[in-house]
Amino acid sequence: MNSLSEFEKALAMIKPIVEEVKEYRLHYDELGIITMCTMQNHPADTQYVVVSQDEYDNYFRYTINEGRLKKIDLNPGYRVQLTSSTIGYATVKNHAGLIIESTDTYQDIEYYDTNR
Repeated sequence: MNSLSEFEKALAMIKPIVEEVKEYRLHYDELGIITMCTMQNHPADTQYVVVSQDEYDNYFRYTINEGRLKKIDLNPGYRVQLTSSTIGYATVKNHAGLIIESTDTYQDIEYYDTNR
């Protein structure tokens, strides 16, 4: 046997590499709470929704409602928009997040009040 035929035999034995297609799934319970995330080797006996990779990566921002993905409102609480003013909250100049208490003394002050 010549080396060319051996080479052709060896090539015929090589299996092509096929990338596995990923299907992103969020598995949930009867309350709609996500219990598991899978992209391969999916369990057969669970409820799930197929989602995008971004939704899969940020699964903690979602819940399942009636078999559909629903974004959770992550409201941090009370929000007020402030605008520059001559009265209102005294803050350190150029640092509106640093509120000055009435007992504090500070030279560079600017004021912010609620946007009405």
